Amino acid sequence: MDASALLNVLALVVSAGALATSLAVARRQLRLAHHSNLLPIVLDLFKETRTLEFSRSIEYIRDHLTAAHSAHGGYRMLPEEVKMHIRRVGLFYDDVGKLVAHGIVDEQLILGAYGNAIARVWTTLAPYVYAERERHRNLSMVYFEDLAYRASQTTMTAVHAAAGLRTCPPPYASQ
Repeated sequence: MDASALLNVLALVVSAGALATSLAVARRQLRLAHHSNLLPIVLDLFKETRTLEFSRSIEYIRDHLTAAHSAHGGYRMLPEEVKMHIRRVGLFYDDVGKLVAHGIVDEQLILGAYGNAIARVWTTLAPYVYAERERHRNLSMVYFEDLAYRASQTTMTAVHAAAGLRTCPPPYASQ
């Protein structure tokens, strides 16, 4: 092989390397741009669950709903205050479920943050939602149901382990 052919091969290798590097950098830039666009959405989700109203609604559903009201007619037949609690939590998780189902927000992020609560609340609300669907022939909270199914297929501990979360217990915990 003469020097000119060797030089051409070398130029081709360098060009291919530059192209591969450019593609890798462009892909990383796209991923970073995508994540930066999602940050406000994720922060709003986290902010909502920290409100006093959301906490009170979770507590009502968890501690009082089934003892105080039958699921027979669906949730629209319940008193306004009860519907407010169910809608606040149920429709919130339904919206989160939409984001997860369509790949907009990472499933593991949501399940790692809310997995137990999602599964627990769905277990309580499912009879009300199913009665609602039957009564009105609709697909009320179908994304919430899908999200609850996803949450039931793993544990928050497994999600945290997969994310590489570590513990740092206080010094007295081992004594």
